Amino acid sequence: MDASSSQLDSIVAIDIGTVYTKAVLIARVEGVYRFIARAESVTTAEAPWSDVAVGTRHALEKLSSAAGRRLLDERGDLTTPQQPDGSGVDACVVTASAGKPLSVVLAGLAGEWSLESLRHAAMGTYTTLAAEIALSGGSRRAGRSLADDRIQRVYDARPDVVCISGGTDGGAERPVLELVEAAKFAARFLEVAGSRPRILFAGNAKLKPRVAETIGDAADFLQIDNVRPGLDVENVGPLQVELETMYTTHKMGRIAGLATISAWPKARSITVPAMPTARAFGHVAQYLSAENTKTGVLGVDAGGSTTTVSAAFGGQLYTTLRSDVGTSFVARFVDEVGWESVARWLDFEVSEGDIRAFAANKELRPGTIPQDTSDLRIEQALAREVLRATLRAARGAWPRGTSIPRFLGGDSNVPLFEPIIGAGGVLARAPRPGQAALLMLDAIEPVGVTTLVLDVYGLAAALGAAALAEPLIAVQALEQGGLMNLATVVAPLGAMRTRAGEVVMNVRLSYESGGTIEDDIKAGSLSVLPLSPGQKAVMQLRPRVGIDIGRGAGRGGKPTEITGSALGLIVDARGRPLGVSPDPKRRREQMKSWLWDVGA
Repeated sequence: MDASSSQLDSIVAIDIGTVYTKAVLIARVEGVYRFIARAESVTTAEAPWSDVAVGTRHALEKLSSAAGRRLLDERGDLTTPQQPDGSGVDACVVTASAGKPLSVVLAGLAGEWSLESLRHAAMGTYTTLAAEIALSGGSRRAGRSLADDRIQRVYDARPDVVCISGGTDGGAERPVLELVEAAKFAARFLEVAGSRPRILFAGNAKLKPRVAETIGDAADFLQIDNVRPGLDVENVGPLQVELETMYTTHKMGRIAGLATISAWPKARSITVPAMPTARAFGHVAQYLSAENTKTGVLGVDAGGSTTTVSAAFGGQLYTTLRSDVGTSFVARFVDEVGWESVARWLDFEVSEGDIRAFAANKELRPGTIPQDTSDLRIEQALAREVLRATLRAARGAWPRGTSIPRFLGGDSNVPLFEPIIGAGGVLARAPRPGQAALLMLDAIEPVGVTTLVLDVYGLAAALGAAALAEPLIAVQALEQGGLMNLATVVAPLGAMRTRAGEVVMNVRLSYESGGTIEDDIKAGSLSVLPLSPGQKAVMQLRPRVGIDIGRGAGRGGKPTEITGSALGLIVDARGRPLGVSPDPKRRREQMKSWLWDVGA
């Protein structure tokens, strides 16, 4: 079946994560694609199974039961295409994040932006940073020359790939060639030791012939467009594509059992190559942004082993991953940010040992869920810090200028986003919607007027992958409630310059069914105005002079119709950056108050 000439009637999307494998069924009902059912099972990539097909079959068996549709044949393979009796599906798409990340060494010129651009490129896919080498600056081991030290550092890292940049096009030459020489000799030593890293050169285009001559046959070598062709120009796309291709080929390709799933007879209907989960997740943000030129679209996925931030502006996608930390693997992350940073989000007193014990236990048993309220709060506090850290890294890669929505001045360097999509188990499985909403508000600190959307069914990556098979799937499944509308949010800027308790704006909701509610919003407050799912109301905002809601200081704009959601309308006047009290006792009371305000 060719998707371009005939629509698919049904599709299964499988996502193989480090902790869980999810299966989602989407089918046409009365001519419209709808989410039918989902199921999950523990991922079986590790011993004793060492075969992800085992966990995938289990998830599909559970999905069959939930949907009332037979999906597997007698051999345990997925039945495609869909049969006349309704069994099977027309297509299957697979996403995966269970593969080990690429180990990378980045080499650039200290004091230049090329090394920063290499970081932006590397964080666009599943990588771990094994080492950074700057031509000048930094330290070296006693008794070694700089050249020997660089060679040793690459050798010790034993990377899958060495990425080299430096110099704008037509710029620096000799320093860049010194980095190339170090990578060449390290590659020769590594080959003798039984490994052969790939060298990717993404620096001064003028040097390409000399770089190729220098490397020779010492390593698998590829030249890519300069990541920093000009001082004010960043071009990380080509390098990101190559790194993602390497991950897909060399890491996803080694996931035990993935070849079995890929060999299922889906090719008789349509072929969509298995893709990284982060890429599929980003496709949803990219699709939504293509039709929204006034704001960007943001997606955050707090996964078990990886945290993803996907920002899209006018159809251009910027994805940033932390492959070294997720909600289940946070022990080393606590060292990175400090246990106090985690404790500040808690409404009860906690010790360093409590937080470290929770993090260590979570790594030992990543599939467990919190057993009591204290554990739940700690898990959500860790998720806040993980998302905040990933967002800090992501912001450096976002473009600034006329090609994206304008940045609000004064309190924030975050652009306007509409909507903001939250995904990942810690958000989707939050016992109350208010907990998920507050986690996103605290971690992201959005500004202006936006909508929080929750991927409660784990559909986002599935829809992103399924859209490659049939574009209408993403469009219609989203329109039919594939994602849960969590809340409309108004976050005024300028409140930090006002005294706590001072009125910063007036909000008025006129309900379609009749009746009006009005509230004077005070600086430092977190207010929720009721608007039930499906209910409609006209929102009128009247900020005071100096307060900006994304429409200019003191400007409320025209009345806007909004639709109800799980929480209704949240007005977050806590300021940007978020005003968290430095006093422990006062801070705990603050956290209790915020939880109470959102019904969490």
